[in-house]
Amino acid sequence: MGLRKSGNVIWIAPKDELAAKEKIDLESKVQIAALEPVRTQAFQLNYTKAEEVAKGLTGQSGAGGTTRILSPRGSVIFEIRTNQLFVSDIPSKLEEIQAMIAKIDVPARQVLIEARIVEADDKFGRSLGVKLGASDVATASPNNSGFSVGGSNRVVFGGNYNAVGTQSGQSGASSTFTDTQFINLPASTTPLNAAPATFALSLFNAAAQRFLNLELQALESDGNGKIVSSPRVITADQVKALIEQGEELPYQVATSSGATSIQFRKANLKLEVTPQITPEGNVILDVDVNKDSVGRSTPSGFAIDTKHVKTQVLVENGGTVVIGGIYTLTERDEVNKVPLLGDVPVLGNLFKNKSRLSNKTELLIFLTPKVVNDTAATR
Repeated sequence: MGLRKSGNVIWIAPKDELAAKEKIDLESKVQIAALEPVRTQAFQLNYTKAEEVAKGLTGQSGAGGTTRILSPRGSVIFEIRTNQLFVSDIPSKLEEIQAMIAKIDVPARQVLIEARIVEADDKFGRSLGVKLGASDVATASPNNSGFSVGGSNRVVFGGNYNAVGTQSGQSGASSTFTDTQFINLPASTTPLNAAPATFALSLFNAAAQRFLNLELQALESDGNGKIVSSPRVITADQVKALIEQGEELPYQVATSSGATSIQFRKANLKLEVTPQITPEGNVILDVDVNKDSVGRSTPSGFAIDTKHVKTQVLVENGGTVVIGGIYTLTERDEVNKVPLLGDVPVLGNLFKNKSRLSNKTELLIFLTPKVVNDTAATR
């Protein structure tokens, strides 16, 4: 025995009889569909493209599969200018299509994505150096410049090695004054990117014949900075958005003929994101962030310093998440000295230079998605 329910009626009969009855009913429906008059109905679409819906009805949409929704006798045409569909089919199919369009022709929810890219650096550097030299200019006239330091010896002070040479008459009396240095270890300026302060003195006799010249250099540099980039973009749910700003740098490339040509490469700040709103109201973000900057100069053109993050993250509506961070610490201590003499306590500082560098950099990327429910909220 079998049982079938049709509305409020329950059929109880042998299974074969029930199966035969169902077959007859289905065949009857097929015959009705084949003989039923075809009707044409127009559908005005407001948010969805009529062309895409038409492809879906005929099974031509790649994203929605290849299943045909229209009956074998049905047909559809679309009008791009007014975004309308004209469907010819049996009444039952037209009712199904009308219900389907009512569900899919709705405004897409939008998401505002705000990114904040923070680059912070903290730099400290110290450099100490010395220039020590002596000169013997027996042909020079006696010089009364400077201050007496006892007996026939005198001393002058200046801002650098050349200044004390000029005051004591050395640089004017000899063209080889700059060659009198036997220790030349100035403070390093390369890692600190700054010029050190200098102080010099010259000790000489009253006859201005013998000189001992000394220049001290010292530099301490301390600084910190922060670069904040804040791109923001709004897009529809599950639609990729791209915002980009920067410059294109030229560089040389070799052609097949052996000549060179100029091409361009981008150094940009770029935010590429695809949001997906979950049923709970959270947002899934597929994010691709580029933070490029102009680097050092090369014979072929400028290099590009790149920072790149690509990930997927789930964020609550209006919440903020840190999707990436790059922390770099550079520490360097350098000592250049004269062997043996540079190791002598205290006086050894006259025969060496020292530099110390500490550089900390950090990159952080913050993302804040906001589901937009009102058009005015995007302004």
